[in-house]
Amino acid sequence: MNWIKKHFEILIGYLLAVMNIALGIFVIVNYKQIAHFEDVNINKMHMYSFFDFINIYAFELIKLLSHYIHQFTLLFGVLFIVIGFAFFYVSRKLKVTTLFDRTIAQFYLLFSSLLYIVTSILIFEMYGIFALLYLFLFVSVVYYTLNRKRLNDNFRKLHLNVLIFIYALAYFLTQLAVYDNLDKRKVTPLDVMTINFFFIILTVLATLCLVNYVFLKRTLIKPNTEMKRTEKRRDSKVSRLLRENTNMTINKLSEESLKLDEKFVYFMKKFSLSKLIKLNEDDIPSWFRLPKWLRIFHIEMLLSSLLFLITAIELNNRNILFSATKFNVVKMQYFYEWINLYGLLVIIILYIYFTIMIFYKSKGYIGQLFTISFLLIKVLVSFYLMIFKGINLSLFIPPILILLILIIIPLYSFHIRRKY
Repeated sequence: MNWIKKHFEILIGYLLAVMNIALGIFVIVNYKQIAHFEDVNINKMHMYSFFDFINIYAFELIKLLSHYIHQFTLLFGVLFIVIGFAFFYVSRKLKVTTLFDRTIAQFYLLFSSLLYIVTSILIFEMYGIFALLYLFLFVSVVYYTLNRKRLNDNFRKLHLNVLIFIYALAYFLTQLAVYDNLDKRKVTPLDVMTINFFFIILTVLATLCLVNYVFLKRTLIKPNTEMKRTEKRRDSKVSRLLRENTNMTINKLSEESLKLDEKFVYFMKKFSLSKLIKLNEDDIPSWFRLPKWLRIFHIEMLLSSLLFLITAIELNNRNILFSATKFNVVKMQYFYEWINLYGLLVIIILYIYFTIMIFYKSKGYIGQLFTISFLLIKVLVSFYLMIFKGINLSLFIPPILILLILIIIPLYSFHIRRKY
């Protein structure tokens, strides 16, 4: 484990290299199908093994790539391979020397931004104009990454909640769009599942690039005068001009926006209920107070265990899906629901883990914030679609969904009241 932590930035580079080379080989091998794509009725296909499942995903990837690179298929295939070997070269340089860490950090930042843009283009066909909200989210994440040290650390929770709010808005509106498209039969559950799968992969890879950027910038030492002189000679005039203009733009944006958090917190404190309603301990009836032996941690563990139990039971009920000898692609929606339940269960486990870490080691606040926020957004959006849109595609029946809301809202309120 220590070895992985020590070489994490190098391993990320190798992973990106393998992914790009594999994609390049896939494009070259299937270039005829991508350049001259012919749709087939895969709804009549059956999956007897895991390899049939892989073949269907490969077909969907070919279909997806045919929309964008059908004119220069071989050229893009070679380009992906070249990018892969470039990541191998960069990772080797990181392993040998730290002299190029600054340049490599900028390279990872640039590639991360490029991946975010590609991801937004990829999901545009599925989500329409609302895909721009995810692009706005990605831009906000990159902006926060570049300016995190200049922001006030006392308002870190507020900054992260702003990013989460943007994600919640994007998720809510894109879910409305995708279910409207499903209702009009413009897309199929298989299309949704495929787009979401590649969306997650590209987002994770882009985020890993950002992680590498942050790590490399953090480990940079201040160069001495001789190194600065050497670097200045090595840099081209174009790169210096680009860097200076970029820094100037960021500084102007920062001067206008970095103080918004302090203004917002001041506004909230000015009109907070605690100033309007002042309660002393004697004003609260004894029967309404929590017992002294009962802590917030115990309530969190009880409610999160109930969440885990409900989700595990529902997931177990869907396991009958794999007992069938054959599985029709038309029933892909059931598998899509199983994947969602499995991912939900993983998020709940992570929330329990971060809760335990906070109680025993005072670590994991950010992880708990992201996990409980994701659970709240997921459940509230499902509830809205079911009640106000009449879309009965929720993972849970209405009574269970209401119970989940009653469980998750207190957990979220417990976290928001924490100071860290």
